[in-house]
Amino acid sequence: MKILIIRLSSLGDIVLTQPICTILSKHFPGCELSYVCKPEYHELVQLFDTPVRVMDYYKSLGFYARLRRENYDLVIDLHGKLASWLISFAAKAKRKVCYNKQRGLRQKIVHGDKQATIESTVSLYASALRKLDITESWEYPVFRTPIKPEGERNSEKKRIAIFPGATHFTKCYPGESWIKVINSMPQHYFTLFGGKADLALNKAINSQTKGNCSDQTAKHGFAELLQELSSHSLILSGDTGPMHLAATLGKPQIAIFGGTHPRLGFNPLNPQARIICLDLPCQPCSLHGRKQCPLGHFKCMNDISSDYIVKQIDMALQLNNNLK
Repeated sequence: MKILIIRLSSLGDIVLTQPICTILSKHFPGCELSYVCKPEYHELVQLFDTPVRVMDYYKSLGFYARLRRENYDLVIDLHGKLASWLISFAAKAKRKVCYNKQRGLRQKIVHGDKQATIESTVSLYASALRKLDITESWEYPVFRTPIKPEGERNSEKKRIAIFPGATHFTKCYPGESWIKVINSMPQHYFTLFGGKADLALNKAINSQTKGNCSDQTAKHGFAELLQELSSHSLILSGDTGPMHLAATLGKPQIAIFGGTHPRLGFNPLNPQARIICLDLPCQPCSLHGRKQCPLGHFKCMNDISSDYIVKQIDMALQLNNNLK
């Protein structure tokens, strides 16, 4: 059986599609899974624990001609936008399904309904499988990660990874606060990670720390990044794609939510994750984040003190030590 899965972007969304691949491979033993995504995520999909054949998406006649020749038995659209609809339309398949994005429910949450919640975006993706009468429960995303030794487990000086940046401003914990956190904990060593868009922010943070920090921004591909993160004792970030990637390691993790909210289905799927969210009346103000706080005060992030983050780091590290 030949199955095509469509999810073009982005990092976190693609990570959360991995459980769907696992379910399909178990439900259809011996099936051939193909996955269409943008070229920049090719390596990421190749790291899925479930083997898939990755096809790079291009807006070209050549791409659609190649797609047309494949003759799939099933096409599953996990993106739900015009570009993915066109791919699904172009592909030959006996059956085609698209997931339920629950736009109405998400808008209720954004507009202040405190009772509404989405278990996880994975649950939304699984709605496509239910249209096929596939009801197996999903598990957390699993990736193939070359593990890098963590170092001396009993050492008091722990390596802590931080992703300060995000695509949208309202997902970013303030850079000045990160500087205070790092400088308040000289007993540990911090590493800054991120993409090319985070280079200026991370350089500014690193320049104001006191020698217990290094900047590894935009230096790693996905496989190497996972390997690097596996050598850290704790990973901190906002509600971002790297948060979901880090969660696949199952390591102690702290996720800080500002303009978004875990109830939108973006909580990190990691039993060792700590979620920091003030749950203010104005949270969430959007589904994916904004360029600025619509009320002008940005309390959802500004009111989380660096001292509180330091305490959460201490608690996470202590709990991890007790579990070893």
